[in-house]
Amino acid sequence: MNDNNCDKVLLCIDNAAGLQVLQYLIDRDQAEVVAAIVHPRNNATQLDEIAALCARHRIPVIEIAQARSRFDELITPLAPDFLVSIYFDYILDDRFIKLPSKDAVNLHPGYLPYNKGFYYYAWAVLDGTPAGVSIHRIASEVDAGPVISQKLVTIEGTDTGDIIYDKHVAASVQLFQLTWPALEAGDYKVFRQLHGGTRKKISETNQALEIDPYATYVARDLINMLRVFSFSGSGGCTMQIDGKKYNLGIEFSEVIDNINRTRGKRDNYLIG
Repeated sequence: MNDNNCDKVLLCIDNAAGLQVLQYLIDRDQAEVVAAIVHPRNNATQLDEIAALCARHRIPVIEIAQARSRFDELITPLAPDFLVSIYFDYILDDRFIKLPSKDAVNLHPGYLPYNKGFYYYAWAVLDGTPAGVSIHRIASEVDAGPVISQKLVTIEGTDTGDIIYDKHVAASVQLFQLTWPALEAGDYKVFRQLHGGTRKKISETNQALEIDPYATYVARDLINMLRVFSFSGSGGCTMQIDGKKYNLGIEFSEVIDNINRTRGKRDNYLIG
């Protein structure tokens, strides 16, 4: 049962970050999660874990298609104080944005106004833009609302895509936990994004994934392209050689001393 000092929160969530934010809000006495809107199963990450946690706490789980088509029936009666979007890939129309009585906020895993849209973790490296995460007020234009809080993410020169991605997830959860008490208290400000920033289309990412075997690359640029798309030992880039397509990735292993080389160990850059 909701008391007068308890904020009702409608979550739109996916991913490990969404799961951890769900648990965080469930654990807070000042918050009541009234429902979780989720991705469809074929496009969801950790949906089973989110659904199981919601079931234990009697929180309705609603797929986004249902939420849109049955908005007046399923969503409007929830009357949330806050709508919170975490790693949610679907655009929320004005019905969702205007529904909460206090605010609608999104956690974007990019340092706004940079790296809007998808593949934020890759383009921060490839474009040399700041890497980080942001909480902002949701506006009709995607990722364009004023910023509430931000946190930079440090990316090392040997971090591969999976490491960079996980760093953003961890920073996202940390930033939310630091920011949420101010949202509850109404003790926060919003700041206009200083400029249009950067946004990459999916087609630009697909183009970056294709390595031309006859092109000339600066070594560091090629290494960066390979590492940001390498996940758990699997390469995300591809190359056409003699009519066949191959995956290319990269691994790093530190050379401790010259003995490593004399024993036939691989050098610190491995492409394959």
